[in-house]
Amino acid sequence: MAIFLNEVIELRKVSPFVHRLRRLRRTSVVELSAQKRSVGRPSKAQPFRQFVLDLLLKEPNLRSLEIVRRARQAGYDGGKSALYSLIASVRPRRSRPLADHDRVPGEIVRHGFGQVDFAFKDGTERSLTFFVSRLEYSRWMMASIVPDQSVETCVRTMVTHYGSMGGVPLLAAFDRARPLGIRTDSEGQVLEWDLAFAYAALQLGLGVEVRARRGADRGPGTNLGNWLKLSFFKSAKANDESDVARQLAEWLQDYNAHEQNEISGKAPAILLAEERQRLRPTKVQAHELALRFPVLVGPRAVVVHDGQSYAMPPDAVGLVGMLHLYPDRVAIVAGRYEATHPRHLPSMSASSDIAPSVRTSAGVAPVADWNPAAVAGGPALPYARAGSA
Repeated sequence: MAIFLNEVIELRKVSPFVHRLRRLRRTSVVELSAQKRSVGRPSKAQPFRQFVLDLLLKEPNLRSLEIVRRARQAGYDGGKSALYSLIASVRPRRSRPLADHDRVPGEIVRHGFGQVDFAFKDGTERSLTFFVSRLEYSRWMMASIVPDQSVETCVRTMVTHYGSMGGVPLLAAFDRARPLGIRTDSEGQVLEWDLAFAYAALQLGLGVEVRARRGADRGPGTNLGNWLKLSFFKSAKANDESDVARQLAEWLQDYNAHEQNEISGKAPAILLAEERQRLRPTKVQAHELALRFPVLVGPRAVVVHDGQSYAMPPDAVGLVGMLHLYPDRVAIVAGRYEATHPRHLPSMSASSDIAPSVRTSAGVAPVADWNPAAVAGGPALPYARAGSA
């Protein structure tokens, strides 16, 4: 029976980091002194090896600068560089799942948002937002021009991309915590997930990971958004936004069809056929996926979401409920009361000259006329966000 590393860790109730520190701790000072000494003066930092190990066992995330400060209080009078080298030698690198298993078919897909100020041929400049997905085994890529970087945009574009890939992988690795994380720590790891995104991931049966911000913990590969900027947007010339989407679709099709050095000279489109055999069927389509938001029925028997009001029965006043957000409708459940309404989109700004829409490679498509076959590298988005144009 195969057991994953994280399951072994859970069974043993100890992390590999602490396990290695305990193993190093069992190496006594006598054994270290008995080893052959290197040429040169004796290291002043080596006698503090046990001291450093004890600190890291108690506080695994303790910063090196703080260890140096405590070592000086304990009598260390050597240089900082020698002590930093000692700390680095006993502090194990924390490998990320993405770095360890990024070449297994059907396991990992990477996602990332990007934004670029694009200059059109007529001299005008506009900020474009895009969402990129890449299967890590086949390196098969697709990208979509999107209206914003909201949770809804992320989820629905992600599901649409999975439909084009042929299924859902085991793990989705994001380059940044925004917008799926509400709170993060100093290393960029999510402390509190967005509830709507967490429920969507549960519906899809998808594991989620956010890559570390920097250093060895981040793993191989550059940010997908930055990669697409340098590879396509930096040299692209277009007349308007629809022309950008069309060129992006053609560029991605050419990229997926040609051999790539990072996958031993094979084409991503060829390896995609192998990877699809291990992808799981998509449980829900983008236009059927409901994002859930907790709501409160106000004193006027209305629920307000995204600046729009939806009526509820008068007897539901004061009840806490759940709003299910679809691309074209809203379903609200509060206690035993239910209500379904057409989805209201906020009014467009006065400067906008088009109706609420989504950006597709064929131009701008109204929400009611969603066409799932016209995004760069795959289907279009089935909805529009507030103020998108």
